Amino acid sequence: MVSTYLSYNLVTRDLKGSLDRVAADSTVTRQTEYFKNNIGKVTSVEEFLDDYQLYSYAMKAHGLEEMTYAKAFMKKVLESDLNDEKSFANQLSDDRYRNFAEAFQFTAEKADGQTDAQQDKMLARYNDVLAGESDKLEAETNYYEQRINTVASAQSLVGNARLLNYALSAYGIDGTYYSKDHILRVLTSDVSDKDSYVNQLVANKSKDAAGFLKLAKAFNFNADGSLSAAKAQTDAQRENTITLYVDEEQTYVSNYYLEREKAYYASKIAGVTSVTDITSDSRLFNYVKTAFQLDSTVTSSVFKNIVTSDLTVDGNFAQANGGDAWVAVAQKFNFDTNGDVKAGLSAQSSTQIASTNGGFATHYDDADETKKNALIDAFKSGMDKITNVDELLNNASMKLLLQRTFGIAAGEFSNADLRSALTSDFTDPKSFANKSKDERLIEMSKLFNFDSKGNVDAPLQAHSTFSATLISKEYIVNKARFLEGDELKKAKEAAGKEAAYYQDKIQGVETVDDLLADRGIVDVVLGAYGFDPKTVTDDFLKKIFASDLGDRKSFVNQQGDNNWAELVASFNFDGEGKLTRSTLGTVQQRGETLETINLFMRQTLEENEGQSSEAVRLALYFERTAPTITSAYDIIADSALTEVFRTIYGFSEDFSNMDVDAQAKAIKSKLDLADLQDPKKLQRLIERYTAMYDTANATFDSTAVSILSGTSGSISADLLFSLAQLKA
Repeated sequence: MVSTYLSYNLVTRDLKGSLDRVAADSTVTRQTEYFKNNIGKVTSVEEFLDDYQLYSYAMKAHGLEEMTYAKAFMKKVLESDLNDEKSFANQLSDDRYRNFAEAFQFTAEKADGQTDAQQDKMLARYNDVLAGESDKLEAETNYYEQRINTVASAQSLVGNARLLNYALSAYGIDGTYYSKDHILRVLTSDVSDKDSYVNQLVANKSKDAAGFLKLAKAFNFNADGSLSAAKAQTDAQRENTITLYVDEEQTYVSNYYLEREKAYYASKIAGVTSVTDITSDSRLFNYVKTAFQLDSTVTSSVFKNIVTSDLTVDGNFAQANGGDAWVAVAQKFNFDTNGDVKAGLSAQSSTQIASTNGGFATHYDDADETKKNALIDAFKSGMDKITNVDELLNNASMKLLLQRTFGIAAGEFSNADLRSALTSDFTDPKSFANKSKDERLIEMSKLFNFDSKGNVDAPLQAHSTFSATLISKEYIVNKARFLEGDELKKAKEAAGKEAAYYQDKIQGVETVDDLLADRGIVDVVLGAYGFDPKTVTDDFLKKIFASDLGDRKSFVNQQGDNNWAELVASFNFDGEGKLTRSTLGTVQQRGETLETINLFMRQTLEENEGQSSEAVRLALYFERTAPTITSAYDIIADSALTEVFRTIYGFSEDFSNMDVDAQAKAIKSKLDLADLQDPKKLQRLIERYTAMYDTANATFDSTAVSILSGTSGSISADLLFSLAQLKA
């Protein structure tokens, strides 16, 4: 008769072909199609347990066929919180139950209006918008400064849209509401004539009349549009216009504002001859007050008293009224007690100027940073509490941040339009946001999670939160396997950091390209699925993710290890490598469904082989499960693995009657569990098992103990209780 090892080898030398033959069986095909077509319809544990075809298929897939009758027991397994080490499934020593619970998700994914990654991305965009404001201010101001002196008439100013819009914005006027003729008549008005066009606007309290009057005063044009002075604007008029533009257009004081004020200070401080030169110039006075953090109580007269204090006299004004802080301010200037610059000196030395500039650069944006942070904090706090999109849009500060982030002007979109954008499914080409073709609305739809009714929904991510948690745990387990002491501690700490990185970054992955661009994410997933990242190339990864999971001839499905297909299926990507909702199930995601089907095929293969030889079935089972063993107790808790171990090392059936700890000690003395991770060493163990089995059963026809067939009846409650205690 054929030896056990030869029978085993006939199955495994083309394992994929063997599994394909199993899948081609009409009964298996029918059972599998039913599972695939119906598992996505299940929404509760009760529904699952009541559908015998689904339930029994899954139980067999996970090697729990003999427990199919125990619905109450399995319900407790499925309802276990796997994040709680004391939960029912986690307390059972047999990992098959925990693995079974991991394959299903009967607790709905947590709704989150905006994930941390989405919020970080949005706030980064907000900061980019603010930085962009600074760049725009500089570019537009440079253009204005270069061109305004070339303007020879009011008509030429009105004809240059860029210059005109700059001037209108400076005086708070939205040019889209006014004709060129209207603006021309304003610019050519005689502001000293009460009956002039612009003064009549003021008299009639017309919209933007005050701004138009300031605009008319800011330029020098005659009634016919010609210049009434040497230039369209004097230097003072130009500088004032620019200052107003910067103040009007920046949301918060910008870097350009900083550089502009610093340059202005440098241009003026050298010509200062008295304290009054500073206090009479609002920009200079604001600069020094900001630099030295002087509050509103420091008026012009108080400032003069500070900087004219005679610091050689005890009890001088600065020391008596402001202590060291005001003394430090006085030391930054060189004024005598009358307020004039001391003879032979300048108002400030280069060192004093540098100190003043440093103080301004440090504090110029303090007030605006406080306002900005308050707005951001209010947004974050609000997003933690909202349950519906209307709560976002009806909150003035949250809506303001939303509009600023996406460059949406007040009144540009109605609340109804914003609501439609925020509730758009960004994966649906026909959604409101996508049909609008407006990049701002499309991006907005990606950064919030509201369903079509406006309620907070679970986020669509490359990996669900549930899957990401399980992958992280599995990665840490695999990295720390068989280690002890300090080595174990260091490995867990390192793996924990890597898993945390993965969980953080996976939230922001939108495409396969995003994923493959970050090996820090990919390597954790590879490690969780039992692959060595060092042996997996980027080119191989591109090929498996480009594969069609539905095509059995595709690259990923031609791999000898089904884990590759399961890994790809675990991600919510469509055929183009973009996020999709089509992969989402209810209680089981695409990856878990594929894993269940693959396990069912393997279990069926082993069951079929067991009809001819229980030893071959045990060898196949040992080959499949051995790499997952982490301790001797895993072997003890699994009667099939115990049988293989006994046979390999010649222990009698009395081995199982020994004290559990004694069994563990015996296993450790004989078997290096790390060898089970090495395919070659594992094969040698299987060869030894089959040889020892055939030696003990010389006819090659003896009946092995039926470990996996389930024909010996159900497992008793006493046995289940005993197994559970192994992890207690």
